[in-house]
Amino acid sequence: MKFFLIEIEYVAPIEKIDEVTPAHREFLQVQYDIGVLLLSGPKVPRIGGMIIAKSSSQEELLDMMKDDPFLKQNCVKYNYKEFVPAKYQVFLKDWLSHSFEKTI
Repeated sequence: MKFFLIEIEYVAPIEKIDEVTPAHREFLQVQYDIGVLLLSGPKVPRIGGMIIAKSSSQEELLDMMKDDPFLKQNCVKYNYKEFVPAKYQVFLKDWLSHSFEKTI
């Protein structure tokens, strides 16, 4: 399993971001439910967001994220950064060590 920090940059007016945010969060919830995502949220100040995710490859993650309403409506740019969790809180061990089943 590979781990990624996805940095989100808003490229649309905040009014458009506000309009699309509920659909974006619904999309993210599906990924939480299958175990892909660990956490997500807006930056402060609100110029984008951050997501911590896992996937078997960056290509698989890119394929999944193409269905994000933010991306489909040209609201954001993504920057993917792969990293290796060398240290972590004990309560994250299960999430870090388990794979997930991709749903279609």
